[in-house]
Amino acid sequence: MLSCRMDWTFFRCSVLFLCLIWLSESLVGTNVIHAQRLALQPNEELPRKRMPRIQTFKTLFQPDYSHPYLQHASRVPFQHQAKDFDFANAWWLAEISMLAYADGKGFVERQLRSAGMQGVKFFSSPENSSHHTQAILAFNSHSVIVAFRGTEPNQWRDFKADLETQQVALGSGGKVHAGFQGGVDLVWSQIQMELERLSSDERSVWFTGHSLGAALAVLAAHRYQKPAMVYTFGAPRIGNEKFSQQYRHKTYRIVNNSDLVTDLPPPLWYRHVGELIYLDSRHKVHRNISMSSMLQDKARGQGQAVTQRIKEWSNLNLDDRPVKPLLDHAPIAYVVHCWNLLTEVHNKNDSTSRR
Repeated sequence: MLSCRMDWTFFRCSVLFLCLIWLSESLVGTNVIHAQRLALQPNEELPRKRMPRIQTFKTLFQPDYSHPYLQHASRVPFQHQAKDFDFANAWWLAEISMLAYADGKGFVERQLRSAGMQGVKFFSSPENSSHHTQAILAFNSHSVIVAFRGTEPNQWRDFKADLETQQVALGSGGKVHAGFQGGVDLVWSQIQMELERLSSDERSVWFTGHSLGAALAVLAAHRYQKPAMVYTFGAPRIGNEKFSQQYRHKTYRIVNNSDLVTDLPPPLWYRHVGELIYLDSRHKVHRNISMSSMLQDKARGQGQAVTQRIKEWSNLNLDDRPVKPLLDHAPIAYVVHCWNLLTEVHNKNDSTSRR
């Protein structure tokens, strides 16, 4: 038993060491997202978005304050009565999950209110707590959306939570990641109080988050017991096999191609929850793709990235960007891909209706 524990400790330390090396090689350059607000006519097609050139690890997980959050929300409203996976809801929740990384409460509130939300609440763990958990809650007359913030590069308590990979037992059955569970513990009583007040008016309650925030969203929804749906972006594995078997809430686990975090912690001890929504290397969507097909596509995506870098280096473009598994994990990657998939469906439906 002692040997097993020492091996597991060595594994965790090795992963941390490799991550630190990876991060140190990625912390260069700056990121600027140039976005233009477009005034669309009611029947005009929704425009596609281009992926920004992300150049540092830091900017992978911090939102650009010039990004037009939830632009065109009036054209593509949140579908609060949806019973299945919905592209509009995926885009809304990807945007809000990225917005959860923002520090300015005034900025966040302005973005959400401009999209039609009537109120916004903020939750944060105590300053002296061992974990750093933050969440936002936005609501209108139909829905309540709770979004948890993911790992921040400048918050050692976030990395501490990520690395507390020992499992703790739940009273409802199964075991889950101790760091994730501890993060939810610190803010749940605050969130629960607001949910009880707001859901009394028959609003549907949705949970979402990116990365660490995705794991927290799943555990919060599990505590709440009656979520409408859960959408996660770049979610790690959260609990053991027993937990995944008894987790019954409708959850869509969106994975962008070779996203590194979605393969952690190791599957020997952990399992994913929810239905897989896989965004492939060609930016197409697959529901419950087979493992073999997904692995082939991940390899294809990695090959394309290597080919592109060789081409750039041959043209003496030697900038140092993070590797593809980190780029694919960026919140903005999920926002752009979800939006573009939405435009395909929306514009196709509009074209059909005009015939």
